[in-house]
Amino acid sequence: MSRYFFTIQYLGTRYAGWQLQENALSVQQVVEEALEKMFHEPVRVHGAGRTDSGVHALAQRAHADVPFEIPPRGLILGINQLLPPDVRITRVEVAADDFHSRFASKAKTYEYRIWNAEVADVFAGETHAHVAQPLDASRMQQAAQALVGTHDFRAFTVAEPEVESTVRTIEAIDVEWYALPARPEAGWKPAPLHITITADGFLRYMVRRIAGSLIEIGRGKLEADALARSLEPAFEAARWTAPAKGLVLREIRY
Repeated sequence: MSRYFFTIQYLGTRYAGWQLQENALSVQQVVEEALEKMFHEPVRVHGAGRTDSGVHALAQRAHADVPFEIPPRGLILGINQLLPPDVRITRVEVAADDFHSRFASKAKTYEYRIWNAEVADVFAGETHAHVAQPLDASRMQQAAQALVGTHDFRAFTVAEPEVESTVRTIEAIDVEWYALPARPEAGWKPAPLHITITADGFLRYMVRRIAGSLIEIGRGKLEADALARSLEPAFEAARWTAPAKGLVLREIRY
């Protein structure tokens, strides 16, 4: 058996997340099916972390043990011919026998993408949440800094989280306008806004609830100290969950 480390890109629109599901299609399933066709026997793929239904990835990481050694280039070319067009292996590396993609990871970066314009864009429709009202990015950026550091993020996850601890450490949060190339239409002023969060780990819905709260702060519908209040012992649950389609797993650091 030979262990390989994969970097996987996918558009999550038609998938029920990364992890295998009994009654729904997952990204892990289609990757495992492609490997099984390639090696003519079942191959289990271990992901570095879950992504929810409809969430995308620029660089999900996973490892798998395959029956025999194969050059990384041959593996990447072979498997991509067997994958659907919305899933691609972008890199393959040889890994040590004791390497584990989940337990070896040190930090993850998620990016939440917002199309902030009066009219939605059809080309960004699958990968951006549309917000028609103007957003105050500087107000959002300032409010977000309250979450940097080690805190209990139970206000930003499900009511009964299936984890031992809801404490996580956020290294950085940035709210930035994303520059677009000029277009010829007169008066066309779309403004993509990206919320980028790096942490040692994330709870279920955590990024989407942070993004949802920041959107309400940016619209002026929520007080700027709402995020800070959510971290207090008598916490206020984050009631706004931004749509899954705007969320992208951008990087996993090792």
